[in-house]
Amino acid sequence: MSLGSRAEKATTSIAELLGSDLDPEHAKEIKKIVEAAMIDAYRDCTERNAKAALQVCEPDLDKAHKIAEEMRRANTALIANLSAMR
Repeated sequence: MSLGSRAEKATTSIAELLGSDLDPEHAKEIKKIVEAAMIDAYRDCTERNAKAALQVCEPDLDKAHKIAEEMRRANTALIANLSAMR
């Protein structure tokens, strides 16, 4: 499931919790807020994982840097794809 569809599902859940239908503009804004929160969480997770990779692979720093760089590339690609969806 993509982040966009997860954000849509969260928006629907919020509307159900409020017990009312959201007008399309409010639904769109809530979806943007949810997407931004998910992206921030993903970035934080990626940075923590990159730091962990550096620590675990400390004896082989070249390998650690390669892992961290690959994680950063995947993060950049995800952000670019999400930005293109807007």
